[in-house]
Amino acid sequence: MSEKTEMSERMREFQGEVDNLKVGGGNANPERMWRKLAIVGMAAAIVIEVIAYFGSHGTTNALSQRDYVIVALLGLTIGVIATGIFVVTSLTRYLRYWLIRLIYQERESTDRVVDAVTR
Repeated sequence: MSEKTEMSERMREFQGEVDNLKVGGGNANPERMWRKLAIVGMAAAIVIEVIAYFGSHGTTNALSQRDYVIVALLGLTIGVIATGIFVVTSLTRYLRYWLIRLIYQERESTDRVVDAVTR
């Protein structure tokens, strides 16, 4: 009985800690700002690539086509950087949750070992 009570007690404590993280709160959350910036960057990269494609195919002038190649490379660079930022911010949030969960599981396991040793 005490083991199940301790587990539910731990889980309530764990849930309280997760709720207190305030990961998604506030306008001052830099993680949310970077994620939004990354989404805008990915959308901008697609728009730049489409503009570069139609611009380079709309002319027979080789110098103008080379200019559009540079624009396409800029769009590709923006897209890669924005995708990297999005992945990093998403993984940060995910791994933060699992780290706290791991800490509470280890505490629960330690409590069980201590209870078994002291009996």
